[in-house]
Amino acid sequence: MSTPNTPPLATLEFLNATWNQALNSGNTQGLANLYAENATVSPGNGQTLVGRVEIEKLFKSFVDNGVHNHTIEIIDAGGDDRILYQVARWSANGAEQDGKKPSFGGILTSVAEKGADGKWLTRSHVWNVSN
Repeated sequence: MSTPNTPPLATLEFLNATWNQALNSGNTQGLANLYAENATVSPGNGQTLVGRVEIEKLFKSFVDNGVHNHTIEIIDAGGDDRILYQVARWSANGAEQDGKKPSFGGILTSVAEKGADGKWLTRSHVWNVSN
């Protein structure tokens, strides 16, 4: 995805909105394509996944288990016209059970890199779960 010459915060907000839309609509292949081919993801369980195939499998398991309403609120961000980083709060809901919608969230960090084609792709994404 290409963005015009915009400040880091605006670019990250665009990238986050695109990410949320892909997950919340269940488009796990589209979500995986927001990552660099050899990106690393650590979902807060001590493991590190590498590459789009593994990343898509992870997010498909989340969608299949009812994760939805994902949001990202940036706490800190920066970078330049090649590399962007963010620290953010994330939140989501799980599948409704017994009339209750579980909610959970935590902190994430991510690094995005702009390719020669002008597209921003996530290179690294790490998060924790605080509740």
